[in-house]
Amino acid sequence: MSSSCAFCRIARGEEKAYVVYEDEHVIAFLDINPISEGHILVAPKRHYERLSCMPSDELEALARGLQRVLVMVERGLSRDYNVVVNTGRGAGQVVMHVHVHVVPRYPGDGLRVTMTQRHRLTEEEAVRVLTKLNEAKAGTGS
Repeated sequence: MSSSCAFCRIARGEEKAYVVYEDEHVIAFLDINPISEGHILVAPKRHYERLSCMPSDELEALARGLQRVLVMVERGLSRDYNVVVNTGRGAGQVVMHVHVHVVPRYPGDGLRVTMTQRHRLTEEEAVRVLTKLNEAKAGTGS
């Protein structure tokens, strides 16, 4: 755990948070800057900056914790929600500790969580992307 990371301090109980779920590996708490009522952050207790850096067992524990939180949201707040992970500053990650946003949605809330600037996939683009990904896969030993 990092001493300078706010989420690590929350996981250690050193910083105040409104915890909604906790187990051995995961902590979930209300976002202090929510975009909707009940906006929750689900994070591993151990410090990782990226999902891709997490050991498989930790990633599985995060998924189990996330599922438990989603059931709580569906039963207690709303059956509609967005699940968002921002990875890297260019993608909007502010706290460099893996976390999943669970954003409950309500009728007429006016929120727009969308992927903008979409385009139609071309054959050329598909081949270019598949080539890069296959080269990367070859380098991982998979």
